[in-house]
Amino acid sequence: MRLASSGWLRLLTWLDRALLAAGAVTLGVLIFTSARANISHDSVDYYAILQWLTPAEEKPIVRNLHFAEQRSPGYSLTAFLMYGLLTAVIEPFISTQKVVDTGAEVRRPPPPHSGPHHPPQPGGPERMTIPARPLLLKEVPFKDFYLPWEGSWFQWKLVLALALTSYLFLFLGMTANGWTLRLRYRPLSGYFLVPLAIFASPIFMRNILDTPLYATLTAYGGSSLFALFFLKGYASRRTRDLLLAGFFLGLVVLTRLEVGVLAGALGLLLIARKEWGLAMRLALGAMWVLPVWIAYNLTVFGTPVHLGILKGDINLLMFNLSYIVDNLFHPSSGILFWSPLLVLGLVGLLLSRSVPLRMLGICSLVLLAVYLVRVPVMYLHAGGGPIEIGGILVTPPSSPAGVHELVRSDINRYVTVLAPLAVLGLRDGLGRLWERWRRTRPRRAHA
Repeated sequence: MRLASSGWLRLLTWLDRALLAAGAVTLGVLIFTSARANISHDSVDYYAILQWLTPAEEKPIVRNLHFAEQRSPGYSLTAFLMYGLLTAVIEPFISTQKVVDTGAEVRRPPPPHSGPHHPPQPGGPERMTIPARPLLLKEVPFKDFYLPWEGSWFQWKLVLALALTSYLFLFLGMTANGWTLRLRYRPLSGYFLVPLAIFASPIFMRNILDTPLYATLTAYGGSSLFALFFLKGYASRRTRDLLLAGFFLGLVVLTRLEVGVLAGALGLLLIARKEWGLAMRLALGAMWVLPVWIAYNLTVFGTPVHLGILKGDINLLMFNLSYIVDNLFHPSSGILFWSPLLVLGLVGLLLSRSVPLRMLGICSLVLLAVYLVRVPVMYLHAGGGPIEIGGILVTPPSSPAGVHELVRSDINRYVTVLAPLAVLGLRDGLGRLWERWRRTRPRRAHA
């Protein structure tokens, strides 16, 4: 009996949807019960950028914010909208509790020229988090925690704005990814692949629960929304869909500057195919990024063009074969082991019969190539003593295990922006395998 004429199809369709819902609910429960609110590593800079944008004059939580001007501002700018919502809707009805935790374990503050937001070493100053006492996210609302070594405050409204923005885009991304599957593949859409791709990546789960104040989840959600409207627009040629695709592509670029190479590669592919109208509407939808970036530079740096974001003195562009091998193939750090579904998904995109999916696969490889030649300075100084970058003392990894921890965290966090595209490649590949199996089944039965 054909699958389509039996009750199995309805059962599998229901199970497919149930797995997506169960994955989302499980993530929600884990976030509510286990998500951390501490600021460390990159989140120091995103917190600082958001603090720069707010009208309140407060001391920063770290004195030297050399790397903050090198961060793409999209995540903090989006969180500023959430900050405004909290200010207008929540703050008038609550009172902020000022917490000076004298009973907490006394921990040595970082030296004046060190920062807690760089690749950590066990026991070193970079291992510290802010505040020193580990905080769950659910402990943060309506409490500001005093930081005695800087004489500043860990502010609930800034932390909550960043965290809510991250989680909003996480669940928006899952929804958009599922919607894209529904539009392209029926009756079995493959919704289960969305949570599977998340749970199968330990670094993605770490970002969700331990470091939600990174830009990772916002980039993931923006990428999912871009893929949804790009594929809709490519099929329908509707201006609205293409403008929205450009809008969200611009948001991802503003959140992670290196995604600009993906956008550029996609534009070149569209032009090569003489898809002039489609390329122009995508570009038009992304144009909002330019005035927003200029306004950000004027507000924070006092100039419309600030090139600090291009300085990048914590990373070097170079071809380093051992770094590439560590990123791709080493069991302790490579994406083949730590993000295997992403690799399979990209292969599925490249082998797809769908033109837009193949284009997304090619553009994903271009972005991955950029990640492979952007080498952290700490990687080149592994085993040595502390190095100074912009007045900040940074401790390189002291052992091969520390090197692989650095690489594993970086590459597997950066490639999450490609996870929504990889899900589409996985579903497309599974569909082709199913078709091939159905074609060969009569021959096997006859034999």
